[in-house]
Amino acid sequence: FRNNIDPERMVSQVESKFAYPVFIKPSATGSSCGVSKARNKTELISAIQEAFRFDSKILVEEFINGREIEVAVFGDKSGTYASVCGEIDPGAEFYDYNAKYINDTSSCHIPADLPEETAQAIRRTAVEVFETLECKGQSRVDFFALPDGGYVLNEINTLPGFTSISMYPKLMMYSQNLTYAQLIEKMLAGAEE
Repeated sequence: FRNNIDPERMVSQVESKFAYPVFIKPSATGSSCGVSKARNKTELISAIQEAFRFDSKILVEEFINGREIEVAVFGDKSGTYASVCGEIDPGAEFYDYNAKYINDTSSCHIPADLPEETAQAIRRTAVEVFETLECKGQSRVDFFALPDGGYVLNEINTLPGFTSISMYPKLMMYSQNLTYAQLIEKMLAGAEE
C-alpha cells in the first residue's frame, strides 16, 4: 500500500485477503524497524500507522508458523557459496527491533537443528534466489522452516548487517572456518573483482 490510500480501504483489503494475524512492514527499511504483528482490526490500524512513520509504502504479509532460518550467500567470479543454515530464536513473539538490539532476548544456533536433507534444500534455494536476482557479493536469504518439514522463502537481504550480532558474518565465519579479519579480506577481494 502507499500512504495516499484511505486507511479504511486498506483495512478492508487486508481483511478480505488475509486471516489474522498479519505482519505489517515498511517497504524499504531494515532491522525490523516499523514492523508490527496485528492480531485484529485495532492492531492492524495501529500497525499501518506505525509502518507509515518509516516509509510511504508498506507491505502486508501473512503469518507463517515456522522457525526463522537464515543462510549467508557469497558470490564472486569463482561461483556462489551458501553457508550452513542458522536459526534465530527471537526469545520474543517475533524477531523485531527490540529483540535484535535492545532486550538481548534473541539467540542464534549455528548450524540450525534441521534434517540434513532440509538444510541442503534450503541452501540450494538460497543460491538459486541469489543467482536468479543476479546478486553479487553478499546477501542473506531468510526462510521459515515449517512444522511439517517443508520450508518457505521469506526474503533476501542484499545488504545484510555486519554488527557483532549479525548472522551473516557468524554464518560465513563458521562455514568457512574464517576469522572476522579473514572474512573481511575475502569480501574486499570479491569487491575488487
